[in-house]
Amino acid sequence: MGWNQYGGWRIGIRSLDKKRYYYYAHLRKNFPYKLGLEEGAEVKAGDVIGYMGRTGYSTKENTNNINQTHLHFGMQLVFDESQKECNSEIWIDVYQIVRFLDNHRSEVLKNLITKDYTRAYDIREDLSEKKHE
Repeated sequence: MGWNQYGGWRIGIRSLDKKRYYYYAHLRKNFPYKLGLEEGAEVKAGDVIGYMGRTGYSTKENTNNINQTHLHFGMQLVFDESQKECNSEIWIDVYQIVRFLDNHRSEVLKNLITKDYTRAYDIREDLSEKKHE
């Protein structure tokens, strides 16, 4: 979590098995992250973690230097620790994954006072896939 000259306010999430790294950049100025989110916190798929914005492309922290509000999202595959922050990183095209997830996203609720969002319900186990004994 933090500021990056190119990505602006950004956040990175590592999967529990450390094989995937999810990168979100250009988050909102002044309030980029969900209230209370801290580095090292565990999050689940569908949790609100931050908010789209226009930050980045500046050495000055908290600067909007992008014309269009958007989210830069990327996924890196990590098979070996030597693949982190080097020339042999493996980044994948996430377009089809994002389309799939968009069709299965959780409803969120907005707090009108803080303008913070939370998911309407937690992840549910699909009972139709459970074996009946």
